Amino acid sequence: MWRRAAQSTTLGLVLVGLLMLAGCASLPSFDKSRGTFPPQQVMEDGNYARFLAENRQKLESCQGGTGCEVALFNLGFVHAYPQSPYHDPRKALQYFDDLIKKYPQTPWAFEGRAWRALLNENLASEEKRRRLQSDLRSKDAAIRTLRTQLGRSREIDIEIDKKERELLR
Repeated sequence: MWRRAAQSTTLGLVLVGLLMLAGCASLPSFDKSRGTFPPQQVMEDGNYARFLAENRQKLESCQGGTGCEVALFNLGFVHAYPQSPYHDPRKALQYFDDLIKKYPQTPWAFEGRAWRALLNENLASEEKRRRLQSDLRSKDAAIRTLRTQLGRSREIDIEIDKKERELLR
């Protein structure tokens, strides 16, 4: 049975090959714009200024029509991506929120939700880190103060011991 299926597949491939040679068929073309992640090019070439300007222009020109969701996602991405010189998580959240609100059922909105969750988690962690650093600085200051007081206390103890010895002589 499998031999018959293999023969059929081989025959089909030969037939397609012959049709291609005769000019009656061709391989399907790959649409690069649909097959790649939109920010992929900027991640490769690093021209964030151009990418940002292009997507701002797209967003202004689409006026709520087709393509706005991709432009919003790209703008959110350029501000969310840590290697971007325009890295600003709060601004990225604004773009992702706008995307989710205006185009909730698009694949880009679902991507935006994932980015939004990561950004919120990262911002919360960053805030916690700042609080812990502040607490650590205040505790370090308290320790320094206590060490200073302990040093003064030792000096006073030494002085008292000196006075006692002088009085005992």
